Amino acid sequence: MSTFRAFAWRITRSYVALACALVLLVVLVSTLLAFLLYAGTLNEAVAQTAQRAADMAVQARVRHLTAAQTASEIVSRLGHGRVAIVAFDGAHHVLAGRPPRPSFGRELLDPFGSLFGAHPQIVRFAGGVLIVAPNLSRFLSLLGWYWSIMIPVGILAALVAWLAGRNLTQRALEPLESVTSALRRVAAGDFQPEPLANGGRELSALMSAYNDVAHRLTASTAQRREDDARMRQFIADAGHELRTPLTVIMGYLDMLRLGAITDAPAVSRIHETMRDESHRMRAVIEKLILLARLDRPPSELPKRVDVSAIVRDVAAELAPLARDRIAVDAPRDAAVEADESELHEALKNIIDNAVKYAPASPVDISVDAGEEVVISVADRGPGVDPTDLPHVFERFYRGNHRQDAEGSGLGLAIAKRAIERAGGTVALGSAPGVGTSVTIRLPRYRGSEQATS
Repeated sequence: MSTFRAFAWRITRSYVALACALVLLVVLVSTLLAFLLYAGTLNEAVAQTAQRAADMAVQARVRHLTAAQTASEIVSRLGHGRVAIVAFDGAHHVLAGRPPRPSFGRELLDPFGSLFGAHPQIVRFAGGVLIVAPNLSRFLSLLGWYWSIMIPVGILAALVAWLAGRNLTQRALEPLESVTSALRRVAAGDFQPEPLANGGRELSALMSAYNDVAHRLTASTAQRREDDARMRQFIADAGHELRTPLTVIMGYLDMLRLGAITDAPAVSRIHETMRDESHRMRAVIEKLILLARLDRPPSELPKRVDVSAIVRDVAAELAPLARDRIAVDAPRDAAVEADESELHEALKNIIDNAVKYAPASPVDISVDAGEEVVISVADRGPGVDPTDLPHVFERFYRGNHRQDAEGSGLGLAIAKRAIERAGGTVALGSAPGVGTSVTIRLPRYRGSEQATS
């Protein structure tokens, strides 16, 4: 708890201060209530005693008692308990009784007694005057006894509050300490933090939020490592794919520069080969540029496009290569919301693969516009090896049995990325000797329905 030691001490001190304040408040309120009740009974007692003293003074006058005798008799009979009586003569000399001595308690209580109606009363008699006043000494003794009990209770309450507050604070701050330590480990470079145990109901939201962040950070770290590995592999594959034609071109250039080949037909074939390799390099570079563009956010909003029209355009574009092997069943009104050029490139790559890898097979293309637009491209060629199926959409992957096939291995990767940008999915199914089918699913465009609603 070293990180939050000062904070924990402040919280514990607040618990103790609150407990002491509550005890003090209870003592003060209870003392005030007791004094109010006692002052009320004192006032009644003073009034009754003053009336009896007046009656006794009348009787003493009838009996012809002196002022000193009258005062002594009244004080001896009535001056006890909660009422104090003092008799003075005309010269303000004490005839009977003792005036109350000043004390700290009386100096505090006398103003309160006057405030709440506990006033002394004056009774006059022949030769003198009687002062009938409330006697607060008994209340002072009761108050001292009450406070002598409550002071230890307050000390005990402060001690209990300190112990309970310290325990509660430690339990409350343990999750904060755990989260702080975990965040420091993250700041130090540990981007795969372990989830923390739940810190109880009070801090469950904090622990849940941290565990969500830890899970996302761990997943993001794993994804970043996977992306870095994929990028390194991508760069290596791209370098390998471009190095081969460059090696061929540079080799032929060196032969021509050294004059090793002078035969005109051979030189013409070398020029033809270098041109083909240059075209191959250019195609790879263009596809790499296209992939880089597809990895960036779209610069334009998608528009409504007709999938059937794109399918027919692609089929017409590849017809010379396919030699009338492409059959299209694409009804109209198959609209989706996508980038037309990206969708055209995706369909072209998929159909071109079917034509290329199933050279003797018809290629059937169908478009179905239901709840979603489904495009199917199927051939009856040799199919894809089962070991290659999980990797067919990876960049530069051409299969274990097709390393000598033409192409860069980027077509299906481009197609998958373009279809995903349009909000769709693509799946490839195949079996050796049966053929291959590619199924594309795209959300159907419902702009008119949305506008109507």
